[in-house]
Amino acid sequence: MLKLIALGVSGAMLAVGGGFGLDRLMQKDVIVTIDGVSQHLQVSDQTVAGVLVAQGVKLTSHDLVSPNPASQVQQGQEIEVRYGREITAVVDGVPTTFWTTARTVEDALAQLDVRSQNFTISTSRSTSIGREGIDFAVDTLFNVTVVAGGKTQTVEAAGTVADALTKVGITTDSDDRVSHALSADLSEGLKVTVVKVETKTTTRAVSIPYTTKSSKSSSVDEGVTQVKVQGKDGSKTETVSIRIEDGKEVSKTVTATKVTKQPVQQVEVVGTRSTSSGSTSSSSSSSSSSSSSSSGSSSVSPATGNTCKASYYWQGQMTASGESFNPDGFTAAHKTLPLGTMVKVTNPANGKTVVVRINDRGPYIAGRCLDLSRGAMSAIGGTSAGVITVNWQTV
Repeated sequence: MLKLIALGVSGAMLAVGGGFGLDRLMQKDVIVTIDGVSQHLQVSDQTVAGVLVAQGVKLTSHDLVSPNPASQVQQGQEIEVRYGREITAVVDGVPTTFWTTARTVEDALAQLDVRSQNFTISTSRSTSIGREGIDFAVDTLFNVTVVAGGKTQTVEAAGTVADALTKVGITTDSDDRVSHALSADLSEGLKVTVVKVETKTTTRAVSIPYTTKSSKSSSVDEGVTQVKVQGKDGSKTETVSIRIEDGKEVSKTVTATKVTKQPVQQVEVVGTRSTSSGSTSSSSSSSSSSSSSSSGSSSVSPATGNTCKASYYWQGQMTASGESFNPDGFTAAHKTLPLGTMVKVTNPANGKTVVVRINDRGPYIAGRCLDLSRGAMSAIGGTSAGVITVNWQTV
């Protein structure tokens, strides 16, 4: 096996070969191999350096020559030159520069400290390396699990989390949630979870319940409520941001509100005047009061014909008629009466009467036929009991 010796750049050494008389010169047959290319030559130079200089070979300190350039040339001798090449290999992101006489990338890889047997390179292993050198990248391949949209994929990838996602065809934007930073280095067995996040914007119409303002009047019989101004619900448009994760809606947020119609406040007068009978079911003043009540009835005489249990409710909600429930209004729920039906309700315990409008359905408890609004129940004095026996009739 040839012994390769590094040759420093030395003009004096390369010039060796002179100083001998012509009578001492004699031609010799030699084989000169330069970077794997051989040729047979007849030379008269006495030293290896002289032979190479005669062939126009310019050596650097990184080149290897065999035998020693200063040695005498022998008949039939093989002279070999291996040029040095500067290589920069970026191994898993870390650059390494070294000199080698390897003529292919495959041969140069053997000199790198690549611990993993499973890696990818940026060029072909068979790529020839010229005397000018070469740069290439070496990246270790890792087995990575990617979970996205309920689907699990295992991929062999190198580089960063972003590289693994690209390899399985997943793109992300600033809204998406990724379990690891896209710039994070991959490692063996890494699990990356991606949640695709989408935000949509929509608008919706929302009712604004009207409020009620009440005042007491001694000119109106006790137990009678007059509606001076009928309340009306308003409306508004809400802009809603909807957050969707992996195709499923997870939240709604109101981002803007615009009132399209202001609600009209209901104005009521609650009577405090005592009557000789202690009831609101008689006298001309009662009839007068009822004419401006929420029912539009012309009489507040006691209800007759039907008797049942009545309860009341006050929680804000949407009624069966589509309007927002006003707990202080004069409305009621009934299971079967047509919506909009006016019903006169009397509390026989105190003789107080109120006229209500059916705008909701219920109650669904056995023995009860009416579920009054808090305002209506208060008008006939039943809120303290919660459930009372009433007489009722349609008007």
